[in-house]
Amino acid sequence: MARRRRRDADLSKPVIQLIAIIFLACLIYPPLRQALSTLGIVLVGLLALVLIVWIAIAFYRRAGRESRAPDFSLNPFAPARVPSPIPETPRPAACPASPASQTTAEIIEQLCSIDWFQFEKIVELTYRKLGHAVTRRGGANPDGGIDLIIEKGGQRSAVQCKQWRTRDVGVRQVREFLGALTDAAIPKGVFITLSGYTGDAKHLADKHGIMMLNQTGLAELLEATDAKFDPEALAILRDTEKFCPKCENKLVIRTAIKGRNQGGKFWGCSTFPKCHFVLHV
Repeated sequence: MARRRRRDADLSKPVIQLIAIIFLACLIYPPLRQALSTLGIVLVGLLALVLIVWIAIAFYRRAGRESRAPDFSLNPFAPARVPSPIPETPRPAACPASPASQTTAEIIEQLCSIDWFQFEKIVELTYRKLGHAVTRRGGANPDGGIDLIIEKGGQRSAVQCKQWRTRDVGVRQVREFLGALTDAAIPKGVFITLSGYTGDAKHLADKHGIMMLNQTGLAELLEATDAKFDPEALAILRDTEKFCPKCENKLVIRTAIKGRNQGGKFWGCSTFPKCHFVLHV
């Protein structure tokens, strides 16, 4: 221990002497003092730069280790938790197409294929679904130009159904309907057809507040009641039976046994010979 102290004392003497000589030289020779001061500033700057770089490298290495380190939770001796795989969300099974649903375009197409009796029934059902009280006056009975009377919220309206597919409704039909409204003391009317209306017919209807509905307007009514999902509506649209416009009994397919159409098929009233109505196939 004594030897080490003597050796340290021997080494410190030259250092102290060197510092004393440099100090005296700085007092005697000012340019040396200025040079040493500049050198000191440079050394301090270099040391600060090295320290900053070292801190940055240490921080970067620590951040990298933390990002790769396993999660030991609160227990440092617990085994690393392996994240469980995320379960795949099961895909919903494809809904089978409902046989009772169809597009509105298909419904319109069916409206063109059913007969007048079913046409009136589907219009009647539609207004009932819309919350109207409906009274049927059409069919084979004399209706005076009114097929249905609908009432909702204390307001009564009359409905005329014309299942015309290729012929436009003209002024005469609107004028007859207007006369029926006046005779029945019903202020409002609705005229429904699958075709269209002439310009004069529209002008007369607008003048007297008669609503004119064609294919598009009827389609909007059907959409409002979700007819394409309604079993009652679809049952009417898919009904292949035909009914006599004179007596409202069923029509049946018959074969002509004489005349120009001998051997041909036609729809005839099931009450023949009581009713002689004939409809060409």
